Amino acid sequence: MITPKAFQLFDSSLPIGSFTHSLGVEEAYMRGYEIKSFIRDIFENVILKGDVAIIKIAYEDPVKADELLYASKLPKEIKNASIYMGVSLANLNICHDEYVEEVRKGLRKGTYPVIVARCCKSLGIRVEDCMAGLAYSELAQMVFSAVRLRAIDFIEGQKLIAEILDNFTTNVEFEPFSPILDILSKLHENREVKVFMS
Repeated sequence: MITPKAFQLFDSSLPIGSFTHSLGVEEAYMRGYEIKSFIRDIFENVILKGDVAIIKIAYEDPVKADELLYASKLPKEIKNASIYMGVSLANLNICHDEYVEEVRKGLRKGTYPVIVARCCKSLGIRVEDCMAGLAYSELAQMVFSAVRLRAIDFIEGQKLIAEILDNFTTNVEFEPFSPILDILSKLHENREVKVFMS
């Protein structure tokens, strides 16, 4: 049986700062991108092939996973968002893990997906379930950002989540790539009036 703490890990109301990050959605919307297509693209090429794929590595080697993931996040906003959310999650003391403890002490970077993976492992959550939870959580974060920006409504958002997750797979290699997100994130860093930090 899956532990109820698994649901806590992936709860959008967890106080880790995810509410303040749109993962590129705000800038894409402001620049006139078709927001549903943008979310699909980022989910497939960054979330699935990056954050979700790194879970498998983080279960076995969190140091390697943290370094790989951190290096793959090129824009400052995206790096900072991942570290902020990861350290915030570590500081909630939801799980007991040596690597998470090192992050709490400031000895490791602590990217968000790696901290999620270590918490999942310490709670006895299967790697596939952890990957699915993170995929849902990060997708929902992007969709809720689009809703807050009024790019889509709540019903459209839920339909989009369902459509995207219909094709979810844990059979992915770590190969995140999105020059569009990199460019949009850099533009967002220089935007003076903004709703989200990324």
